[in-house]
Amino acid sequence: MTCLPPEPRIETRLKVYYFDTDAAGVVHNVAYLRLVEVARSELAEKLGWSLEEMGRTGLVPVLVRTEIDYLRPARLGEELSIESRLTRLERVRFVIESAIRKGGEPGELVRCRQILVTVRLADGRPQAVPETWVRAYPHLSSARAKAKSAS
Repeated sequence: MTCLPPEPRIETRLKVYYFDTDAAGVVHNVAYLRLVEVARSELAEKLGWSLEEMGRTGLVPVLVRTEIDYLRPARLGEELSIESRLTRLERVRFVIESAIRKGGEPGELVRCRQILVTVRLADGRPQAVPETWVRAYPHLSSARAKAKSAS
């Protein structure tokens, strides 16, 4: 993992296709998870953890929890903007929060918070989050946040 951006966030734009929708042309609830997955993968790549890197090292992010709020529907043909941000770092876990909006509009359609664990594929054992993230984004570290709130 190399030079990281100053802010651990990305905006991904995706169009709503037929396979994302129900018979009424409204995005199906499970399709939002696919949209978030695409944006989360783009964020990981921007932060130096590409699919190639995962394959080479055998270290992968494993999703352990998803919280999602469906606020308003998206519809067939709309362009959506998914903003994803790395918001917390722990020893082996990290949190990514995403917001889905219609392209160019301010209100959120969907809000999602996901907890992931870094895992070594070979044995399924948890591993430390990428050290480059810890160094680049110390303000996201749970240990630092706890120490700051105690003072």
